[in-house]
Amino acid sequence: MVDNVKYGITALRYAGSQIVGAMMGLIDATQAKWDMRPAPTRLTEVVDRLVEGDTVISMFPDDEGRLQPGPEVKVDVLPEGIETLALAEEAPGRRLRDLPTF
Repeated sequence: MVDNVKYGITALRYAGSQIVGAMMGLIDATQAKWDMRPAPTRLTEVVDRLVEGDTVISMFPDDEGRLQPGPEVKVDVLPEGIETLALAEEAPGRRLRDLPTF
């Protein structure tokens, strides 16, 4: 049995201002390495992981180019009913829009 499956998002893809995809990979239990390196993932697949109870976190590059775990990602619903992503908490330099794009 796998406990606390954790994914990391390193970059986002936008269509206009809407998130349509993410570079998402599976993080090992120690958060020291990738079990599955990030790959392009459709927004619906990210939302499915979250709805199924998996943990998805943001991964921000540090000054040395290494990725550091950031806040958890959650599903947000826009006023027009469109599902998107948001961070559980945002801080300067650690907002969803601060992630690289691909």
